[in-house]
Amino acid sequence: MKLPEISIKRHVFAWMLSAVIVLFGMISYQRIGIDRVPAIDFPIIMINTTLKGANPDVVDSSITSIIESAINTTPGIEHIQSISSPGVSTITITFALNKNIDVAYNEVQAKVSQIIKRLPDDTDAPTIQKVDTNAQAVIWLALTGDRTIQQLNLYAINVLKKKLETINGVGEVTLGGRRDRVIRVTLSPDRMAAYKITASDLMNAFNREHVQLPGGFLVSDQSEKL
Repeated sequence: MKLPEISIKRHVFAWMLSAVIVLFGMISYQRIGIDRVPAIDFPIIMINTTLKGANPDVVDSSITSIIESAINTTPGIEHIQSISSPGVSTITITFALNKNIDVAYNEVQAKVSQIIKRLPDDTDAPTIQKVDTNAQAVIWLALTGDRTIQQLNLYAINVLKKKLETINGVGEVTLGGRRDRVIRVTLSPDRMAAYKITASDLMNAFNREHVQLPGGFLVSDQSEKL
């Protein structure tokens, strides 16, 4: 006896079976997991190439254009984005979602290897890397105040960064826009000749005297001083 015949002859059984199926469906629906931020692996490859001292026009014509022409024939590319800045060429390649990221990486690496000899002699070897979109920053914070840049840097490194890293769910905290203190020393050849010293002597003296030792912190109820 087939199911349609059973349902007609024993309609009470059919109703009960339907009710059980609906009940299990409702229970299963309520227990379905929902990921608000699902992990999606976008096949994206980035190529960084540096040529120290080159202006953007030279970088674009002698590096970016050559690499773009080489990788343009790679299967599965959706679009290519390139930035030629002073001394640096950055090319971002986005592939179709069904493209295997490892296959794409090997294909791009092979294409770039074929044109390395066409790049300027002083060019550093191009670095090819996979872009992890799940590791991109999701929140940017700007730190401002009536303090010096050096004081804000120290606060961001020693206080703010450490507090953010203790928050549950935070994977990584990176700092951008830092301005480290730099002192430029202009040498006078005439005075160096008078004192009979060389540039190496001055560098050794700076390295010998420039010693950084941990000073610790002074902590009170309302403040913390370095």
